[in-house]
Amino acid sequence: MNKKNPLKITRRDFLDGMALAGGAMALAPLQILAGSQEGAHAPQFYPPSLTGMRGNHPGSFEVAHALAREGQRPDEFELLDEAYDLVVVGAGISGLTAAYLFRKQYGPDAKILILDNHDDFGGHAKRNEFSSQGHVLLGVGGSLNLEQAAMGEAELSLLEEIGVNFGELRESIEPGYLIHDPMSQHGMYLNRAVYGADRSVVADWNLLWAGIGDFEGAIRSLKLSKADEQGLIALVSGENDFLQDIPLVDREHFGRTTSYATFLRERVGLSEQGIKITEPWVKALHCAGAEAVSIQEVFRAGAPGSNTLMPMAASEGEEESVDPDAYRYPMFPDGNASVARLLVRQLIPAVVGGDLAQDVVTSKFDYSQLDQEDALVRLRLNSSVVNARNLDDEQVEIAYVAKGEAKAVRAKHCILAGYGGIVPHLCPELPEAQKEHLAYGVKAPFICTNVLLRNSEAVRKAGVSGYQCPGSFYSLLASAPPVNVGDFRVPSEANDPVVMWMLHSPTPQVTNAMSARDAYRLGRHKLLSMSFEEIEAATINQLAGMFGSAGFNAGRDVEAITVNRWAHGYAYEYMDLHDPDWPAGQAPHELGRKPIGRIAIANSDAEAAAYVQTAIRAALRAVSEVLSQ
Repeated sequence: MNKKNPLKITRRDFLDGMALAGGAMALAPLQILAGSQEGAHAPQFYPPSLTGMRGNHPGSFEVAHALAREGQRPDEFELLDEAYDLVVVGAGISGLTAAYLFRKQYGPDAKILILDNHDDFGGHAKRNEFSSQGHVLLGVGGSLNLEQAAMGEAELSLLEEIGVNFGELRESIEPGYLIHDPMSQHGMYLNRAVYGADRSVVADWNLLWAGIGDFEGAIRSLKLSKADEQGLIALVSGENDFLQDIPLVDREHFGRTTSYATFLRERVGLSEQGIKITEPWVKALHCAGAEAVSIQEVFRAGAPGSNTLMPMAASEGEEESVDPDAYRYPMFPDGNASVARLLVRQLIPAVVGGDLAQDVVTSKFDYSQLDQEDALVRLRLNSSVVNARNLDDEQVEIAYVAKGEAKAVRAKHCILAGYGGIVPHLCPELPEAQKEHLAYGVKAPFICTNVLLRNSEAVRKAGVSGYQCPGSFYSLLASAPPVNVGDFRVPSEANDPVVMWMLHSPTPQVTNAMSARDAYRLGRHKLLSMSFEEIEAATINQLAGMFGSAGFNAGRDVEAITVNRWAHGYAYEYMDLHDPDWPAGQAPHELGRKPIGRIAIANSDAEAAAYVQTAIRAALRAVSEVLSQ
């Protein structure tokens, strides 16, 4: 359980209980084409099929950076002849949910405008769609799974209401998929640069780290140094008390105030190579390495050594049984992009021809229908909001830049559902203290890359769906979710194409002189400075190292690469080593999300937790706040 954000079972503690079972642009906003895609409203425009740099793609962030870094915004705006009951800023899951809930409570005739700076809706739940040899294949753009066990009744009910069938999704996924079932067998890939040779070892790694199975044989098969081998075996076995000088009553405090890397280095005696072996899930879940995370936090991410901190007493008797479904998350084949699509088709049925019974996974959305003049709900992409202000007690004005032109609209209410850190720049009227609270959280940067391979034979030879990759550019690699739901079928023959999903964190090593938030900022700048070509080279090099011996040839096999770059990625979750334990109601996200007149704040940042359920929860609160005006 996350002591500071008790969300039941979440992405960060999904293995808890396992043992029981670029630089700023110098241009002014009017010179920046926020919507640089040609024909963005033409019927043939279909963002999910675009490859190359996605996520924070060129054109999506320059206006916001000019505002936040230089204070630049247009002096004049064209006031459009459009009046709305609600304007939502941000078309991610939180913003789309806010629009859906507002209409449901305000009435079916509610006029709603949703603005987003990207060329597609969904936020991190971005759909990546590919076509190869007569097959349609899907990838995940950032938001992957539905943590059903961590959801409250309100979030579950809403998702079921819009069309999420949790039971069907559970039954539709192929068994043994690493991301769905982390207890399953998968590979540990050690690269040549760090470990001297490219090699992979297949085992039930997450169970082995908990001391279940032949962990000694598996650790020896990694061919590490003798000291690292012995240290990892001792760590997993629990036979060595590495904290023998610390009384049991003090160990919880020690576990919350000591980094996992320090513990492994100073008490277990692992080298930097040995420490990296434990990091892939830590990097995937925290977007930082073992030096940034406390011992207690890292055990929730499935790292080895959990019985060292608080060893089980012999008198404790039989262990509780654990429901394995609590750690097996339902997911769509395109991740949570289907959740965003379900919300959009509820709000704007014309995007799928008005037939809401269609399979959302296979429906081809008509993006020309998103922003129709006569529609009650309109979704306007490529529109970067630069100002939101209360005009009086009854009206709000929202200004934005689209295609280099400054526009403004007015509404009775506004919900800001984008990045919380930009809110102080959008709302100069905010009290200074609230601005500081909003600026506290720094989103964790990451890259989610999907690679379309023409032939899957080389990556299927090992017989596993994914790999932990310590010391590599990508810490996790897996095939895209093998979910055969509705009319959608994932190609499964050896010579069929396949999409490989790869996760990278650019956050540098956290030193004693910096906080995790400092490191995330540095990682963000590093990520934005990386070209697509650099990321492409790192991607191909890792695939070649992992699968070259099985016949992989990049020139022949790689058909397309989509890099989902998220400089402002996961919402900041408070960390043991870097944040105080604030009293209830006094944490920065709680103080920062207070309404400003007729403007409310949503997004998972406002809940300090990066999950679908928290995005929905934030929307529920924000809609309640604006409707109480």
